[in-house]
Amino acid sequence: MKQNSLTLPIVGGGIAFLCFFLPWIRFDMSSMGVREALPQVKAAINISGFTLATGGANFVTLAFVAAIAVIGICIYMINQKTPWKARNLVLISSGIGVLCILFTLIRVIQGLSLASRMAGPLLQSAGSDMELGKIFSPQFGGLGAVIGFIIALIGAWNIPKSNDSMEDNEQETVT
Repeated sequence: MKQNSLTLPIVGGGIAFLCFFLPWIRFDMSSMGVREALPQVKAAINISGFTLATGGANFVTLAFVAAIAVIGICIYMINQKTPWKARNLVLISSGIGVLCILFTLIRVIQGLSLASRMAGPLLQSAGSDMELGKIFSPQFGGLGAVIGFIIALIGAWNIPKSNDSMEDNEQETVT
């Protein structure tokens, strides 16, 4: 039985795509006492990657398109006789997806760190013992998308480079 070399990139792209609908960042304002002051405000808000992508975060949008591209390229090439032609496209799309998500996560973490340093003295002078580290917390979605793109990269890297190498593999398994 011939093994399909595009299975792993499809799985990785699928994981990355699904992780865009999971929470990436959680704002938990319950420690601020917001619920008592403003009962109509939610105490915890989860922001997904899809919300970031459709809300104008350009790098997240590019990563979302890269996840769709990985899946689309692999599905298109799965029944073709030349799946090795998908190798470079999947490698490029997965690499763009990983870099965009990592860049976005680094920017968010730096922004939270800066906000924490700026708001810390203000909160202390106001007599509040609240910590911004408890309000903002990263969730699994962003990390899961990076893991999905890495799986797609590994799978694309293992796609044979040409039909000749695939035929050699088939002959070795027969003998």
